[in-house]
Amino acid sequence: MAKARTVKAKTKSRSRYKNDPFLKALGVRCRQLRLEKGYSIDRLYKESEQLSPASIDRLEKGLADSQILVLARYAETLQVPLVELFSFTTEDTEIKQDQRIIPYDEGERSLSGHVPVYPLKVAAGKFAQPHSTESIKPSGWVDARIRANEEQYFAAVVRGESMEPLIKNGSLCLFKKYTGGSRQGKIFLVQAGGLQNPETGDAFVVKKYQRQTPAKTSDDESCAVIHLVSVNPLYPPIVLVGLDDDSVSTIAEFVRVL
Repeated sequence: MAKARTVKAKTKSRSRYKNDPFLKALGVRCRQLRLEKGYSIDRLYKESEQLSPASIDRLEKGLADSQILVLARYAETLQVPLVELFSFTTEDTEIKQDQRIIPYDEGERSLSGHVPVYPLKVAAGKFAQPHSTESIKPSGWVDARIRANEEQYFAAVVRGESMEPLIKNGSLCLFKKYTGGSRQGKIFLVQAGGLQNPETGDAFVVKKYQRQTPAKTSDDESCAVIHLVSVNPLYPPIVLVGLDDDSVSTIAEFVRVL
């Protein structure tokens, strides 16, 4: 059985790259090809020339504007054409190409039953701060057949394979803003201090929430252990240790794939 990883807090830093969506999508595609070929990062490093584990990790997480030589060696070691690394679309492109989505037109109200569509990174930032006065425009609207409290819902594309087969890579999903109540065993869009999505490098994940210790009481000062669990058994849980429930930002609950 795969060993769970413990997430330790780290200092956040702003990216200096302006093409983050492209780099993230490129990294996800590279990692997908590596896993399809049955390579671990260690094996790829050992069989390649001048590819360090750190450079592979940065490429797959979209944290570096990699040189073409790094990409060429990556593709050569996996025995795939270089062009295969670029066989992907960014989330913004996917949203624009989805014929179900009505483009956002400032000044027009949404149709009945429709919810706003945001890139997941935008949604995570927007709904993690519900009292923010910053106005963030959606990419468009999609008919989710919501009949009440439409303002409590939004849609976003979920990337990665860790929640398959329930949520396939690139699925447009419906979420409902979390307003309280039990989280145990439910799937949420989650942020937490030091959290990093191993598939995309982002500071949020869509996972099943499982608290492994009881909530703190005045007589119990033990550390909380929270597991963020994947549906796909190939992906071990992300383990958050020593964080109280208030440190884990539960942004929205997954409702269904649209």
